[in-house]
Amino acid sequence: MKIMNFIYKIFGFEGDDVKVANKKKNTQKATYDLKVTQKLPDEIDGVKVFYPQTYEDCKDKVQLLKKEIPFFIDFRGCSMAERNKIVDYYTGVVDVIDAHIEIMDMDLYLFLPKGMEVERGD
Repeated sequence: MKIMNFIYKIFGFEGDDVKVANKKKNTQKATYDLKVTQKLPDEIDGVKVFYPQTYEDCKDKVQLLKKEIPFFIDFRGCSMAERNKIVDYYTGVVDVIDAHIEIMDMDLYLFLPKGMEVERGD
């Protein structure tokens, strides 16, 4: 094999076994938690953002709507079951207090008190 590698080098080619011999295997795997390493905003355009993981994490946010304070809920940290519980709960709440929900993105909902609207640019 050494003779073939020498001939390959003379003609400007390297043998396959030379390339393999020069490669080092990296056996370490990168592990990290995106929730910890990714910096999520506390506010969007001056409106507070909450990142619940369970239904209990956001039940108390109804007080903000009663005080006419809008807020976002970002559902990236929730399971689908918890997300559905939260959305069902707030759907009932906004009906009772005459507020409304705007879906900004698949995981981002804006909860607006009575009399507030989202201004959309054309």
